[in-house]
Amino acid sequence: MDNKRELMNITLVGSIVVGFFVMVLLYMRGENFRKELDRTKALYNKVSRETQYLTNVVLELAKEEQRILYEKFTRFQKRGSPNVELLKFTGLLIEAYEVVISETTVGQRTVHEAFKEYANHNTNIGFEAFNNYLIQTSSKKRQYWAKNTLHDYIELCKVMLEELEQN
Repeated sequence: MDNKRELMNITLVGSIVVGFFVMVLLYMRGENFRKELDRTKALYNKVSRETQYLTNVVLELAKEEQRILYEKFTRFQKRGSPNVELLKFTGLLIEAYEVVISETTVGQRTVHEAFKEYANHNTNIGFEAFNNYLIQTSSKKRQYWAKNTLHDYIELCKVMLEELEQN
């Protein structure tokens, strides 16, 4: 009977020791996960701050480029152009420039979606009129528009300004 009791005591002590080691192991793993989570949070915050900074830089550059394009457009507008539609739709593109860039970089929209919303809600011209104009215009402009990227939107603005310059 003593042997049984001793065996039970040893088993009980062994179970307690194993349980203790399991708890220590789980605690250490939990601490490692917590530290990894803290590192990941710090990295995420850093990336988030950098993204916000770069977004602000892009928006500032867009505002500056819009200002330059608008000054150029204003010169052509004052001078006048025989192609009134070209003048009107170039003005619309440049007017929407900052909003389109902002919405596509920050708002997760496509160029077409951002421009359509701007044209329909902030002008009396509307997106359909612009779209109909593009259908009747050069294939180069249609190609820039069809790509639906910021780079091609900017190029379309520049091409239309160049065309105004030639008139």
